[in-house]
Amino acid sequence: MILRNAGNIEPIEIKEITFKGVKYPVTNVTARWLVHKDLGGEEYVHNHALRHFTIGPSSEIPLHQHKFVEIIYILGGKLISTDIDKEGKRQDIEVGPGDCLYHYSDEVHGFKNPSDTEPATLLCCIDCIGDKGNCIPTSRPRVTEQ
Repeated sequence: MILRNAGNIEPIEIKEITFKGVKYPVTNVTARWLVHKDLGGEEYVHNHALRHFTIGPSSEIPLHQHKFVEIIYILGGKLISTDIDKEGKRQDIEVGPGDCLYHYSDEVHGFKNPSDTEPATLLCCIDCIGDKGNCIPTSRPRVTEQ
């Protein structure tokens, strides 16, 4: 068993996201990698990673997409979740504590914190794909270059 506490894990600042060849700056967003590929020995297969995100007031994670599936669970605050489906239809919905979102592989999505005073927090579980390099802590989320 591995036991970790989010409060004891150094947050990594997310500085940019590249989407469709364009780099978009990201400010006031951090990720704490609670579970990742580099933890434990061979007995841990590492099919998934778990991250704890904080999205500061009026901050956002711009639209992006990636090959891995992700499941988002909102812990605190509110977010505007934007998704664009395979047909190009955009959906913006407000989500809050207790809401769970599932993004399929290559689904275009992003988040904006509409509050100018309160941060939003969420857990993000991703599946580890290929060489599982997407499940190693980094300051720049791996996204699909299109």
